[in-house]
Amino acid sequence: MSDQDRLNSEKLVEIHKARDEWEGHLLVGFLQDNGVEAVLREPASIAPLDAAETMTGSDTARGIFVLDHEAARARDLVREFLNSATDESVLEETAAQKLRVDKETIARLRGAVREERRTFEFLGWMGVLFLGSAALLWAIWPAWLKVQAPAPEYRWVMVVLLLLGALFAGTWTGRRT
Repeated sequence: MSDQDRLNSEKLVEIHKARDEWEGHLLVGFLQDNGVEAVLREPASIAPLDAAETMTGSDTARGIFVLDHEAARARDLVREFLNSATDESVLEETAAQKLRVDKETIARLRGAVREERRTFEFLGWMGVLFLGSAALLWAIWPAWLKVQAPAPEYRWVMVVLLLLGALFAGTWTGRRT
């Protein structure tokens, strides 16, 4: 029997049940990067419930399947992937080895943090401006909207809520600067 016939007739073996779709796709990609053909299969669902499961994102286990002759190697790779991804000490050591902390790196990181702060300050003041403008528009209710103005109680409650939102956003942004 040729290799192609053997591969076509060989059965698929489930080597791992992924907790969610993300983990499944990551593991399948990792296996394929390491030369193991793998596929992610979702369990069959009952017809009326499959739409509900899709919309709610239920935690159904997804099986990762490989060819029978690659199952042992695939299990080892999955174990290696899961251990390295969850072992905090290994992650810390790897990060420390890859990150060289010198004065230039520290200065660059401080500059990036300053720039990020300025961006958030700008966004905060834009929020204040937006909320204040919305409150003003609700207060004057322009005729060009070509929509009947809401009841006065509702309109003024919205004006007060928008002004309070602007005040809160302005106070919060002012504290950050």
